[in-house]
Amino acid sequence: MKFRNIFIAGLSVASLASCSDYLEVDAPSQNVPEYVYSDKTEMNNALNGIYTSMLSGDTYGDKMYSTYVMNTDVDFKTNSSRFLSGSAWSRYDADPDGGAINSTWAAQYATIELANLFVEGAESSSLYDPEEETDYADIRQMIGEAKVMRAIAYHDLTWMFGDVPFSFNSSRTTTERIYPITDRAEVLDKIIEDLKEISEDMKFASELSDGVERISKEMAWAMIARIAQTAAGYTLRPDGDSYGKMERMNPDDYLDYYAISRDYAKKVMDSQKHSLGKPFYQVFYDQCRFMSSTGDDIIWEIPFAKTANGRVGYDHGPKLDSYQSETPHNYGEAKSNNRLNAAYRFMFDENDARRDYVNQLTKYDAPNGDAILDNTYTISNGKWSKLWVPGGLGSQTTDNTGINFPFMRYTDVLLMFAEAVNEIEHGVNGPNGAEAVSTLAQVRHRAFPNNPELVEPYIAARTSEEDFRKAVLDERKFEFAGENMRWRDLVRHDLLAENVYWTFYRYLSLAEASESSSTNLGHVAAYDFDGDDEAYDKFPFTYHNIRSVDNKMTVDGVEMPIYPESVFPNQNVKVCRVLNPYRTMSSAEVNGLGLSNVRQDIVEWSKEGNIRNEIRFSLRGYIYMTPEEGDENGAGGVVVINNNGKYSMDVRDLANKPDRTNLPVIRYILPIPRAVLSRSEGRYQNYYGYK
Repeated sequence: MKFRNIFIAGLSVASLASCSDYLEVDAPSQNVPEYVYSDKTEMNNALNGIYTSMLSGDTYGDKMYSTYVMNTDVDFKTNSSRFLSGSAWSRYDADPDGGAINSTWAAQYATIELANLFVEGAESSSLYDPEEETDYADIRQMIGEAKVMRAIAYHDLTWMFGDVPFSFNSSRTTTERIYPITDRAEVLDKIIEDLKEISEDMKFASELSDGVERISKEMAWAMIARIAQTAAGYTLRPDGDSYGKMERMNPDDYLDYYAISRDYAKKVMDSQKHSLGKPFYQVFYDQCRFMSSTGDDIIWEIPFAKTANGRVGYDHGPKLDSYQSETPHNYGEAKSNNRLNAAYRFMFDENDARRDYVNQLTKYDAPNGDAILDNTYTISNGKWSKLWVPGGLGSQTTDNTGINFPFMRYTDVLLMFAEAVNEIEHGVNGPNGAEAVSTLAQVRHRAFPNNPELVEPYIAARTSEEDFRKAVLDERKFEFAGENMRWRDLVRHDLLAENVYWTFYRYLSLAEASESSSTNLGHVAAYDFDGDDEAYDKFPFTYHNIRSVDNKMTVDGVEMPIYPESVFPNQNVKVCRVLNPYRTMSSAEVNGLGLSNVRQDIVEWSKEGNIRNEIRFSLRGYIYMTPEEGDENGAGGVVVINNNGKYSMDVRDLANKPDRTNLPVIRYILPIPRAVLSRSEGRYQNYYGYK
C-alpha cells in the first residue's frame, strides 16, 4: 500500500516554513498556528511535509542517486569531454559555481529546517505528556521519524561537503543568524546520540499502518549503525592548499564507533523483524509493481507516488526510446541514465543469481519497439524497470514513475554487522565471529541458492582480517549497484583513489585489447582476479545476438545457451538474446546453432589505435589520457594523473600494483556552493584546492 498521506502538507507545512536568508527555505511565515501541535492529525500532516521535502528532485527524488554517484568499478557514467567542466561530479570534476550543488544544498537544509520546526513544536505540545500514554507514544514516534530524516540529511551533507553548518534549532529559535560550520565528526556524534535517545520509543514497521514506507524503530537503529560506520572510517580532511589528506575521522577511538555500528545492527537482527526471504530480484521487482512488503529485506523505502514523482525505473532498467513523445508500447520512455561499469558483470561468479538480473544488455527502439543490443562502455542497471509495472504507466509517460527507492535494506544491516565484528576482533575468531560469518552467509545463500559450496566454504577460506574485510566489501559491491553505496564504501576504507586508478586502466587496457593486445591487461586481470592474468581473455568485443524474440527458451526450434535466462520476470516482454555475453564465439560455434536470425554487433572501444574519448575522459578529474598526437588541442596519447591540481604523466608500473600508499589523493568532497559562501559573510570557506 502506498504511503497515503505523503502529500497532505497543506497549511500545516506552509505555516511552519520559517527561514533565514542563509537557509533559503521558501515562503516564511512568522505565525505558527497553535492548532498544528494541538491535534495529532494536523501534526501528522506537518510530519508528512518533511517526507515531501525529501522527495525533491534536488535530493532523494533524483540527484542523490544520479548526479552525485561517483564513478567506480560498479556505477559509471561516461563523459567524452576533454575539458574540465566544473559540474561533472561523477568524474570528480567540480567547482563552487556548479548549479546543481547549490540547489541540493538548499533542499537538504530545507528538510533540516522543517524537521527542526517539527521537533520543537511537537516537544512543546500540550499533548506531549507522559501521563497521556497513547498520545505521548504517538508523538514520540512522530518525533523519531522527523529526527531520522534530519539525521539522513546531515549524514549525506557530511559525505558531500565534509564539515557543514549544523544546528538542531530552527531559524525561529536559533540565536545564530548564520549557522556555524561544525566538524563532521561532531555532527555525526550529535545525530547518533539524538537517534539513540528517541529510537527506543519508536514503533516497529510491523506496527505502523504504512509499514516500511514509514520510518520505524528498526530504521532508526539501522541508521545509527550506518552513521557510526561512517564515523569509524576514513575521510578527506583539509591539508593546507592541497587537495587534502585521507585519515580516520576518529583516529583514536574509531573502534568505539564500530562497536556502536555492531551493537545497533545487532538490535535490528535480534528483533527478528526482517529476513532475506524473497529471491534477490523480487525485492526490486515488487517495488516496480508497487508492492510494499514488511518483514523482508527492505527496512525503509522512500515513498514516491505513481505518476507524481520519482525517477526510479526511468533512470534504470532497459532504455525505452520514444518517437514524437510516445512509445510503441504502454511502458513509456526510460532514459537508463544510471548505468553500470562495463566490466562489472565480469567480476561476478557465474553462478551468482544477482549478475544477470542487475546487468542487462537490452534496449527498445522507436518507433517499432524492437529489442536490440545495448552494450557500449556502460550497460543498464536492471534492478528497477518500467517494464515491470503491471500494464505499464502509459505510452506518453516519462519520469514520475512512483517506484519506491530502498534507502535501507536488511542486507546492509547484516553486512555492517559482519564488517564491524571483523574490525573490532581483527578477524572473526573472537566471541562474535561465528555470528559475523552467519550474517555474511545469509547474504550469500540468497545470491547462490543452488551452490552451497560457494557459501560456507567460501567464507571459511577467508581466515584473516584482511581477507574477511575484502569478502564483505565484495558482497556489498555485488549487492548495492545503483544504491549510491560503492564509492562511500571505498572512501571509508581509503580505497577510492586506488579503485578509480585501476578502473581507468581496466577501461584503457580493454580498449587497447579491442584493437590488438594490451601490455597492461594482464596486470589488471592479476589485480582483479588474484593473479589470474588470463581472466579477461573472455571479454567479448564482438557480440552475436538474436533481436526481438519472445522470452522463450527456444528459437527456431533450437534450445539456446541464452543470456539471460530469467532476467525478465514479465514473460510478455520481448528480449534481445545475447549468445556470448562473457566470451567471444567463433563463427563455427554460431553457425552450429542453426539459427537463421543471428546478428553480429561490434563494440568499438578503439578504432585504428585511437582510444574512444569515453574511455579517455570519464575519470577526467583524477586520471585521463591526453589527446592523440596531431590533435589540434594538443599532442599526447599518454596517461596523466592529478596530484593536488597538477597533472603529470603517470609513470607507475602496473606490475607492482599501485595502491593507496603511493597514489595521490582523490578529491571526492564537493565545494560549498559559491552562493552560500557569499551569504555567509566570510564565515565559510572552501578547502581541498577549490578556488
